[in-house]
Amino acid sequence: MTRTRRVAVPVLPRDWDALAVRGVVGLVLALTLVSITWSTVSIAHLLDGTWTAYLAGGVFDLAWCAALGMAYLVRFRPDRRTVVDRVGWALLAVTVTAIGIEGHRTGGLAMACIGASVSIAAKALWWTFGHATRPELTADDAQWVAAQISAASAQLAVASVRRQVARAQDRAAAELLAMEASRRPPHGTVNVHATPSIPAAPAAIPAPDMLPAPAVTTAPEMALRLPEKTLVAALDAPDRAAERTAPDQPKQLSPGRPGARPNRGVTVPPAARDTTAPTRSDSDLLDALDALGEAAGGLSIRAAATHLCVGQVRAKRLLTEHAARRQAPLSLVHDGDREVSA
Repeated sequence: MTRTRRVAVPVLPRDWDALAVRGVVGLVLALTLVSITWSTVSIAHLLDGTWTAYLAGGVFDLAWCAALGMAYLVRFRPDRRTVVDRVGWALLAVTVTAIGIEGHRTGGLAMACIGASVSIAAKALWWTFGHATRPELTADDAQWVAAQISAASAQLAVASVRRQVARAQDRAAAELLAMEASRRPPHGTVNVHATPSIPAAPAAIPAPDMLPAPAVTTAPEMALRLPEKTLVAALDAPDRAAERTAPDQPKQLSPGRPGARPNRGVTVPPAARDTTAPTRSDSDLLDALDALGEAAGGLSIRAAATHLCVGQVRAKRLLTEHAARRQAPLSLVHDGDREVSA
């Protein structure tokens, strides 16, 4: 079932104060518009009536309207409102004087007084309305309002100063970078009088003939003495030579004695310099490869050179010869009257 219930809601009484304020403001605005029109036309006639004269005549009343708005903004600050009110009254005096002169020239003294009173009446109404609605504050409340406005103004001032400082710092940094860039030569230019700088040579690898020679060991003993990890690393080593010092690097003399043999800047001990490494024959090196067994077939040139302690060119030749030795020899098979090779 649908039931209807009535609830009485109290209605606020009509706010006659608000209505009175709206009526007064509307009436004063209408009178002010009439006053501005009258004063503008009067001053324009006084200035020969051209279109620029009308613009100049409107300056006085528009300036007074701006002063009226400023007075509303500083309504809680009596000291500043006093200054604004004085400026407004000064503008009103100038307007009234101009209207009086124009009315006395065209219609006599009565015309001048009546015409000037139009602006005085309209603008006096605004002053009276502001005085009637201006809030009154006690001394303590006025100090509190002043303190709050001062704190907010201080924050605004700090933000503005920081923005100015940041802008000045950015401009100073940009000028310093511009001066630094102007001192550098253009991109791609070469100074022919400057001495070319040679980069420092990396740590050079000493020549094989300057190192102490290993003891002579037979191939089977060498294969047995090699650790398992070293043998696996030698087998897995890539077929690529290690990077050496660039050939265009200047060679340095050993500081041991004057006129010593160049050794790429590495100091060689006298014992190693005076020792002559014994030469090993190809048969000994081939026996060392045979001792490796099937692992010798997977050796790279670099791994073989490391294992045999020889150069890579010789290691390549020995690997080729060792591979040829591992192939089965050719034999002759008699087939009837013909001899064919199998």
